[in-house]
Amino acid sequence: MPRPAPSPVRERPVRERPAAAAVRRVLEAVLDLDHPLEARPSPDGRQVAVTVAGSGGTHVRLVEADGRETGGTLAGQFPRWLPDSRTLLLVTGSDTPAALPALTLWDTLDGRTTTLASIPGETEDLLVADDGSEVLLLVADDGAERDGMHLGLPVRLGRNPAPESFRPDAGRRRLLHAALPAQPETVVLREAGPPGLTVWNVAWRGGPRAVATVSPENLPSGYYRGRLAHVDLTDGSTRTLYAPQGQLAAPALTPDGRRAVVVEGISIVAGRPVLVDLADGTVTRPTAAEDATWLLPDPHAADRLLLAGWAGTGSRIARVRLDPAADGGADVTTVWQEQAVLGGPAFQPALALSADGTLAAAVLDAPGRPPQAVVAATAGPDAWSWRPVTGLNPHAAAHTALAPVRTRETSWTSADGRPVHGLLLDAPGTPAPGMGRTGPRPLAVLVHGGPSWQWSAGHAPGDVLGLAPALAAAGWLVLLPNVRGSSGYGLDHALGVVGDLGRGDLDDLLTGVTAAVERGEAAPGRAAVLGHSYGGHLAATAARSGAFRAAVVVSAPTDWLSFAHTSNIGGGYEHTYGIGDARTPEGRAALVANSPVFRPAPDIPVLVLHGERDRVTPVSQAHELYRAWSRGGAAPVELHVYPGEGHEFTDPAHLLDAAARAEAWLARHVVGEDTAHPAKDRTP
Repeated sequence: MPRPAPSPVRERPVRERPAAAAVRRVLEAVLDLDHPLEARPSPDGRQVAVTVAGSGGTHVRLVEADGRETGGTLAGQFPRWLPDSRTLLLVTGSDTPAALPALTLWDTLDGRTTTLASIPGETEDLLVADDGSEVLLLVADDGAERDGMHLGLPVRLGRNPAPESFRPDAGRRRLLHAALPAQPETVVLREAGPPGLTVWNVAWRGGPRAVATVSPENLPSGYYRGRLAHVDLTDGSTRTLYAPQGQLAAPALTPDGRRAVVVEGISIVAGRPVLVDLADGTVTRPTAAEDATWLLPDPHAADRLLLAGWAGTGSRIARVRLDPAADGGADVTTVWQEQAVLGGPAFQPALALSADGTLAAAVLDAPGRPPQAVVAATAGPDAWSWRPVTGLNPHAAAHTALAPVRTRETSWTSADGRPVHGLLLDAPGTPAPGMGRTGPRPLAVLVHGGPSWQWSAGHAPGDVLGLAPALAAAGWLVLLPNVRGSSGYGLDHALGVVGDLGRGDLDDLLTGVTAAVERGEAAPGRAAVLGHSYGGHLAATAARSGAFRAAVVVSAPTDWLSFAHTSNIGGGYEHTYGIGDARTPEGRAALVANSPVFRPAPDIPVLVLHGERDRVTPVSQAHELYRAWSRGGAAPVELHVYPGEGHEFTDPAHLLDAAARAEAWLARHVVGEDTAHPAKDRTP
């Protein structure tokens, strides 16, 4: 009688550590959320068109201003209402990879759509004339380079070219103009220039005149040297209106077309308003209005501006009345402020208004409140009382995964007496890794990029791989410092890092660690530093400070000299921040002196994570750091490069893998947990 076949050998499952499971659970839950990107009220204020991004792609959803769903949904983005409050213009894609995106007309009453034109590029803005008779598009050509806010990947309308070619005049951003017919029919998008210039942002209300930020360079480095120009759409000619000291963003025109307003700041722009009289060229620069990210003439008062912007770790809306006798040249009245993120399409505070200005729409999220499209009256007893008009993610796992996480404001004093602010995240009822439920916790300091970005009190802060709420849920104390260079605390604070990168801001970071330990919240000697982009550079610099047991460096510039020649923002970024000038011997020496790869390797373990296709901080930056420090130091150094990824990771599998490696690195080298299994055999 034959012997029975042996039972298959089953591998004994390896139990996932609680901290690793918490990090994975939070990130999976956040990745599963639908995110509203912008909200646009109809001219009559009765409906709101909301752009929503989720696992199924990006679509425009129609809701009533009272929050009732209309059932109208169309795949696309950039919804713009026509004056009839019935018809939307938007940009739609195609099911065919080789096909161009399209300018589409959507009759929201009967649901019919009409393709008006193919768009020969990637739309970055869509504007409709006040009377609905014309349309203007800001379009990036195929191959145009994008900055870190847009993944640092080139625009691709089809398959990646082989070979990929580079020419000085390729990949521009330009304006396309068309008249809209009274009846739905195809239109011709006409090149509106300006020839030989790249357009970074534009304001227009109809007619032949627009104002735009332009530069001769087509790479994002040109944005750092842009100027505000009048553009004649009939022939593409330009006339300089304002040459800034910093960078410009969010231009707008007054309803009468006589004045332009624009924000002037540094790098990822939050700054002060600038007003330009288009007739006589008079420039007014009130300094009292700080951290603006969006400006518009106040619909209720001709002599005032309406401003949206950052306020510390929150957002605010203010009215600005120009007054030469007032301190800073303006009287600024805050009408709404909250520890929340009031978002728009550029991931910064912004509003959209109904035709009469009585209704505002935006996207709002805060700790414990996932992002929703919201509306508010702009005047009357309920002015600026935001109410949601979407009910996204009603049963999302994120509600459970993030429920234990607490967000608090914190502050301390830096080495030179500068006040510094930030956020603390923790989960009071969750055991700290290796340390129990009570007492000080191991500290993870996460450094944002920019540096003129900031940590704000959102539902799930996303910089540095989205690890802030994930590590807090896993039992860590998470410090999110808004060191000098950050937005939200005035332009002087943002400019405080210029010519001083890696010194004053490092002091701000280190004194934050000391303060957390002295308050008894952080365990002495058990801290890690993690950073993304410029934050990764500061994390690499901080790795040699003696304050940390481990570091994680993500998508970071590490060699400023090679960065100046290989990054698509090289030549603009390091000049703006006063790091050095690659064109002079003295400048090259300064770039080398400020680069971590030319400094001794730290004596703590360093994990380096980078996207293979990043053009803002090319992957060569990560290879340089890895090779310099793995050869020159005794502490462990690892590098993991993720195929197809740019400056931020977008593939969920890659993001989860990178986060798992980061958590395991901290657990092993900061709290001494056994982490042999979680990320060892994962292959991106």
